[in-house]
Amino acid sequence: MTRHFRRVAVPTPALIATAILGVGCAVWQLTLLAGPCNYLPGVAIPCYVASGSLFWWAVSVTKGRLAACGQGCVSAQVVTEGPYRYVRHPFYSAYNLAWIAGWLTTGSWELLATAVVMATVYESYAREEECGFMEGPLEGAYSEYRRRTGRYLPGIR
Repeated sequence: MTRHFRRVAVPTPALIATAILGVGCAVWQLTLLAGPCNYLPGVAIPCYVASGSLFWWAVSVTKGRLAACGQGCVSAQVVTEGPYRYVRHPFYSAYNLAWIAGWLTTGSWELLATAVVMATVYESYAREEECGFMEGPLEGAYSEYRRRTGRYLPGIR
């Protein structure tokens, strides 16, 4: 993560807490995925593929241009290429797809709970980032961008 996102001198407590929570939820997901995985594999596998594809597509257009979540930084530009043409937060969309895929694989309500917890964390960061854009010098450009893109899914504003 630190190699991709813009570096800051000292990671914020929010970034550290999110990393710890994410790793904890990932370990829990992997532990449960080690058991019976036959709930909805026909839906889960495409979710995992879509998650990985979206993540790496976002990586390919943003290297070093964005701060990691929880840093309280707003980008110096509005990224509108790659997956950002369709959604404003493709990283969060990719992460959420992976969490949901774990639940779809196992049917475990515990994994649904981790998906909800992590989606709530990402939503708080998305709102914080969007407020930063709307209160800064890129307000006009970001306003226009918001009108034509969905937050997490294309076409859903």
